[in-house]
Amino acid sequence: MNIENFKLVLAKIESDPNCWDQSNWHCGTKHCFAGWAQILSGKEPNVHTVRTDAREFLDIDKPYADYLFDPDRTINDLKDIASGGYNCAGYDRDGYDRTGYDRAGYNRYGYNRYGYNRNRYNRDGYDSDGLDSNNKPR
Repeated sequence: MNIENFKLVLAKIESDPNCWDQSNWHCGTKHCFAGWAQILSGKEPNVHTVRTDAREFLDIDKPYADYLFDPDRTINDLKDIASGGYNCAGYDRDGYDRTGYDRAGYNRYGYNRYGYNRNRYNRDGYDSDGLDSNNKPR
């Protein structure tokens, strides 16, 4: 992604929130994120080429464009991306989602939602059968 161009579009929207309507490519003086990207790229507003023009200006692929140009995208979603926060897959730069788990299902401390680490032991050192690493019960 061309983050400079992304931030340029975001700055335009933030400078005048009334000029932004994520549900319309171009509607009078209001434009969605893709619409503003198309305009700021130097192209004329055109609903037939807006996705392509915006993708080229932002240097993003189709799946990322689908996420970014979605009508439900909020200004906070856009700010998250600009600040290096959560990406379109919903993960931060360290690989954790908004609930604090990575793609494998483990939190920052190495435990899954059930409280077991990757070796299948809980915080007290016991597995799901109540045995420690030496197969001794609690």
